[in-house]
Amino acid sequence: MANLPIRICSPLKTDVKRGYLHQLYSNHMLQAFFKAFKEQGYAVLSRKHGVCFSSRQYDNYGDNEELPDHMLIELLRSQAKQAEYDQHVYYYWNHRPLTHGKWIKMLLEAGFNVVEFRTLADIKAALNLKEGQDHDSKLF
Repeated sequence: MANLPIRICSPLKTDVKRGYLHQLYSNHMLQAFFKAFKEQGYAVLSRKHGVCFSSRQYDNYGDNEELPDHMLIELLRSQAKQAEYDQHVYYYWNHRPLTHGKWIKMLLEAGFNVVEFRTLADIKAALNLKEGQDHDSKLF
């Protein structure tokens, strides 16, 4: 299994109608996340699209298009059963444990394999350790 950094999306978005994740979200914390893992690849938990990969383009959306939690968990359950999603261990950057716990719980409940990290440095260290031990850990 490959290790893939992931974080929840942000309501702070650009005006880009369709693009890669780094083009859609303007939040400074997400931009730091994107920059830290641009070489390895990463994912974002979108409140509309579920788990999104950095290697793909997505339609941008407004807050009014976000799925309610019960619909988002169903989408995530569906994604978790698909091979392209199931092949990863998701390294969740939880720098806000009080508010992000909900998203980690939702991913776990849906069937994703998630490991929680507090800092980007911790994720980088875990990725480097894994990459040094296992050549199959390359992402995308």
